[in-house]
This record gives sequence, structure tokens and C-alpha cells, in this order.
Amino acid sequence: MIILLDLNHTLVANSHEKRKPFALQIQQETYRNWLVSLVAPYHTILMTARPEKHKQPTLDSLYFKAGWVPQEAHFNRYYKPPHIAKRIMLETLVFPKHGKNGEQYLAIESNPRTQAMYAEFGIPSVKVFENEQWTTLPTP
Repeated sequence: MIILLDLNHTLVANSHEKRKPFALQIQQETYRNWLVSLVAPYHTILMTARPEKHKQPTLDSLYFKAGWVPQEAHFNRYYKPPHIAKRIMLETLVFPKHGKNGEQYLAIESNPRTQAMYAEFGIPSVKVFENEQWTTLPTP
């Protein structure tokens, strides 16, 4: 199984707290370490609408705070809304490398429009709700 992991409102537990400049927001982010421990055994692809210019600081923060980084990380270099940017990522970066069989993926995704887009490709998706903590990965 390949995990397509959303960043904001999924892996980041305090996404609702906004700070400026954005570098300060990245510094103050807290990650759901319980989610990291569940996805760590799998090939995990971080799929985020966060702009590409924040890729390295975000991955550095994740490594420093959670001791983990995903095998792949795709940030929004397209200047598009999340569901459109992630569709482009799927079609140009993920599918050519890993194949189009939706059953081999599990998306952990907060955005309903992105969940609907994943469903078009037969990719099951689940959402992490506020104050929720899983002990195993769900099967949608």
C-alpha cells in the first residue's frame, strides 16, 4: 500500500493557528506523531497544496520534530487550488512512477474536493478529525 498523505489539517495538528511570516508558522507547527508512526512502515507520499518554496523548511521541521520524512513529497508548484494541484501531481508524478491502480493507494486527506478527485481514480480516502487518534490505519 502507498499512502498519499495530506499536510495541512491532516499531518499538521494545529493548522488552524495562522502566523506570519510563513516561516514562523512552519516553526510553530505540531505534527500528529501517532499518524507518523502509522504511516512510517509504508511508502508515503506527502501531497500538499503548500507552495513549493516551503518544501525544504517543511521537511526539515518534520524531520526535527517527528524524526521522519516521507519517501516522496510533492508541493504545489502549479499555483492551483489543492484538488487541482494534487490531480496534476497524481497524473504527472505519482502514476508514472507507481501505476494507476487506485486500490494500491490510501489517501489520508482533509479536503472534500480532493477526496472526491481521488475517488475519480478509485483511490479510497479517509479524513483525520480534530482530537481523533487512530491506533491502526483505517480501511475505507
